[in-house]
Amino acid sequence: MKSVAILGLLILVLFGVGCQSTQDPAQAVNALPVGDAERGSLLFQQSIGGAPTCASCHTLNDQRLTGPGLAGYGERAATTVSGQSAEVYTYQAIVRPAAHVVAGYSNIMYTEYSRKLNQQQIADLIAFLLEQ
Repeated sequence: MKSVAILGLLILVLFGVGCQSTQDPAQAVNALPVGDAERGSLLFQQSIGGAPTCASCHTLNDQRLTGPGLAGYGERAATTVSGQSAEVYTYQAIVRPAAHVVAGYSNIMYTEYSRKLNQQQIADLIAFLLEQ
């Protein structure tokens, strides 16, 4: 009986993870806590759980590294995908980077930020990036 309960719990957890990963990005953004750009600035430079830093691939100016420079990002993010807010676009860029690959770049962005970053950290990064 105990193994059936554990199996049932495991199924619920896996179902919940699956549902979360397919959640509408706009709903996911609306569920985020308020972001803090100052904390996001620090996160941009830090490795969380062994994940590469944002700064290892992106600069805050126009310089191209592995990824595009982020100068003017906040303004561009608001108009990159028709009908999609800058917040939703940025959320997608962090947690589902293959959703929108910038022209001239390969789809090589680290794909585990959704597992390495908590909701507050994602909100903080979004707040920081939209100030660029």
